[in-house]
Amino acid sequence: MSRADNYRPTIESPVKKYLSWSSNEKCFKYYDKEQGKDVLVKLPLTFVHLEELSTIKGWDEKSESGIYSNEVRSTKLEQLNVRSFKGGEIIKGIYQDIKLRVQAAGGVYHMSMYVFLNGEVVNLSFKGAALMGWSDFAKENRKSFLGSTIEILTSAEGKKGSVKFNTPVFTVGKPIALSENEKAEEAYKLLKDYLDAKRVQPELPVEAVVAENIASKNVPDYPVLEPVIDDLPF
Repeated sequence: MSRADNYRPTIESPVKKYLSWSSNEKCFKYYDKEQGKDVLVKLPLTFVHLEELSTIKGWDEKSESGIYSNEVRSTKLEQLNVRSFKGGEIIKGIYQDIKLRVQAAGGVYHMSMYVFLNGEVVNLSFKGAALMGWSDFAKENRKSFLGSTIEILTSAEGKKGSVKFNTPVFTVGKPIALSENEKAEEAYKLLKDYLDAKRVQPELPVEAVVAENIASKNVPDYPVLEPVIDDLPF
């Protein structure tokens, strides 16, 4: 045992599922370790927004292993430590300064959003066109997130060149019921404690990355568009 052991996260993760958007299936999916396969989560989805962070995921052909990084709240102020499971550190720095190296290595910018869904804390992962859709929606509606649910009732088809893809359509839902709000607040407290503890050891990979890279090479199934990073909190 070393002094470093005292700084490792000891708080159990409150996150029950890690969902990523599947353009081909027009819904979300998550990797089930017990079944050894992806499980589809069909629309509609209605959830309470809790937190959103930025991270890097992807596939490193050189080491033939998944790419991951720590999660940050500000890409302008906090460094991303981008690594591969078998190859170790790829690069570390502010996103704008390292993005070309990240992309060359096979890394893709992702938004890691934590929500309260069906009584559980769930992580939603967005990249590319899906992320751009969320960014546009959030800019117009962020003030409503505290008091209203967010709904994904359907998907929309897009096209870039000859490539067709589908992205989730976000809408502002109904006001959050008092009982639901109380549960969401408790869930947020647990999540915040966990995320704060994990930030002490930022190189620690999140469970979602491990699961996704066991299942596949995490290759985008729709155009990877560069996110617009301005004053957004991620």
